[in-house]
Amino acid sequence: MDKETSRKAAHNARVQSMLLRQAAPLFREKGPDHVGIDEVMSRAGMTRGAFYAHFSSKDDVFIASLRQETPLLKSLEGRAGQSPDELRYEMRAMFDDYLSDKSPSSAQTCTLAGLAMDVARNGEEARATHEAMQLAMRVEMARDMDVHHDDDIVHATLSLAVGAVILAAAQRTESGRAKVLKSARSGVNDLFDGYISPKIEDFAPPPPRPEVKPVEFDAGALADKTPPPRPQIPSRPVAATRNPPERPKYKVHKQKPLFEPEPSIIGKMAVGVKKLFS
Repeated sequence: MDKETSRKAAHNARVQSMLLRQAAPLFREKGPDHVGIDEVMSRAGMTRGAFYAHFSSKDDVFIASLRQETPLLKSLEGRAGQSPDELRYEMRAMFDDYLSDKSPSSAQTCTLAGLAMDVARNGEEARATHEAMQLAMRVEMARDMDVHHDDDIVHATLSLAVGAVILAAAQRTESGRAKVLKSARSGVNDLFDGYISPKIEDFAPPPPRPEVKPVEFDAGALADKTPPPRPQIPSRPVAATRNPPERPKYKVHKQKPLFEPEPSIIGKMAVGVKKLFS
């Protein structure tokens, strides 16, 4: 690559970066559907014709701005800690700033939260770009920790932080916005506690067992003692013998049948024969 080509490439990169810095705030404030190319170029101090020398459409600018404005990711990538505890300490401070209720905070310039709903209404490429930025964020959050970037705890941390920023922006009052962000900071810090597995030395040793002194007693003196006499228990009185009363005898009554059975034909013939010979 000659010097002229290198110079042009560097110039184009500077112009593209400048256009993205102007376009990203407009996209966050109004949404991509309400931002035109003329407005972007006017803010950048350039003509509409210069736009197409760097981008083919407004959608290209929108997708590029998703990669451009991610201050939280840049902060996480710039951590200088050498141990997991140091990296986590820095990460806590960065998320505290991201979820700060003081203005301005890093979340106000974050397209990850500011353009989430616009990405959901956009095309496949915009959603893929947004997912790629989420993945890059989770990978950096899990760096040198005892968790994987795809673990539920890492997903929950990022979702809580970004979701809280979106909800806070929709609050009607400053007190409501501060409450949402404060609750999110507390939840995120609790989740960070699970990024590093506890070590055995981190647990406090159990308290020492109290010393139990043996009881001393004189066996000889104990043997000389005679036990007290057992109390005499009076014998139980014998109950007087008695015969049980005789049961009354009841007369047995024969119960007359309710109806006489009708004699059979043979019985009737036997009665008739008996009458003939009597």
